[in-house]
Amino acid sequence: MIQFPMRKGWKRIHRLVVLPDYQGVGIGVRFINAVSGAVAAEGHSVNLTTTTPALVGALKRSSDWVLVRKGIAKQGDWASRPGMLHKQLGRRASDKRPTFSFNWKGAA
Repeated sequence: MIQFPMRKGWKRIHRLVVLPDYQGVGIGVRFINAVSGAVAAEGHSVNLTTTTPALVGALKRSSDWVLVRKGIAKQGDWASRPGMLHKQLGRRASDKRPTFSFNWKGAA
């Protein structure tokens, strides 16, 4: 969990890794939900952005998350947005994949 850049009061789930043998059984989503609930209880809003199809499907089915953005981020998008301090450095593997952004709306 990190401070969401340029958004006071927001936290962002930065990275979650589940070992391949344990993927697909809900461990990651349960962990994300527990952490998001605890962070929300402290008065913060929570965002998660992913390109992982299985996680996208799980969060779309969940009543605790709301999809707020979907699309393909093109190289340079961060650098071209007014007010953003970020500058994209080179190409990433996810440059051509659809990106989905969710906000936590579950119970704190």
